[in-house]
Amino acid sequence: SIILLMDTKDSMAKIKGIYAGADDYVERPFDPAEFLARVKASFVRMTRDLDANPLTKLPGNISVLKEMESRLKSQSLFAVGYLDLNKFKEFNDLHGFEMGDKVIVFTAEVIMKALKECGESNDFLGHIGGDDFIFVTSVDKWEAVSQQIVDEFETGKKVFYSPEDIQRGFVVAKNRQGEVSKIPLVGVSIAVLSNELRMFSHVGQIGQIAAELKHYAKSLGGSVYVKDRRK
Repeated sequence: SIILLMDTKDSMAKIKGIYAGADDYVERPFDPAEFLARVKASFVRMTRDLDANPLTKLPGNISVLKEMESRLKSQSLFAVGYLDLNKFKEFNDLHGFEMGDKVIVFTAEVIMKALKECGESNDFLGHIGGDDFIFVTSVDKWEAVSQQIVDEFETGKKVFYSPEDIQRGFVVAKNRQGEVSKIPLVGVSIAVLSNELRMFSHVGQIGQIAAELKHYAKSLGGSVYVKDRRK
């Protein structure tokens, strides 16, 4: 991180410094407390940028871990949704990774829209990697958010298929074994957990339960959401 110490108040010189690669500037003489604050802010921005998923620009694993630890520490009620795509590997095989990236970006946009329209102002969305996402919302909003994600995904995914594929509900193509088969259309599975009925001791516990629940959601086929209601 580069911070310029400048003796001039010339705005053009400051602009040239930023365009040359500096992250910030401080005019001399400077207040030590202000300078320290700017240095800390610069490191926060750098860490956030490095953590962001390069495809969707959403917060990555480091930010996800911090958010979950913060929620657990606050001991407030929350709901967390783990989301990934069904038959995404098959979609990549058929249409290529470039088209697969477009589906991932589309999925991110669907989740962001649902959180904005149905969620809370302090909701969180992270991109764990690949086709795996995580969102955190309130215990009152998780179902509305999940339902909109499913509805919007099912409607929007049609642009990635031909009308014939949409009508059939599957694609006729060769699988990885070279055999002609019926390949289901890509869908979205959401596993939702909350701390209403059970307390979580650490983030790893949440991830383990979510993995089990997501496996069940995938077994149902299509685009679905399921919630853990066990005590």
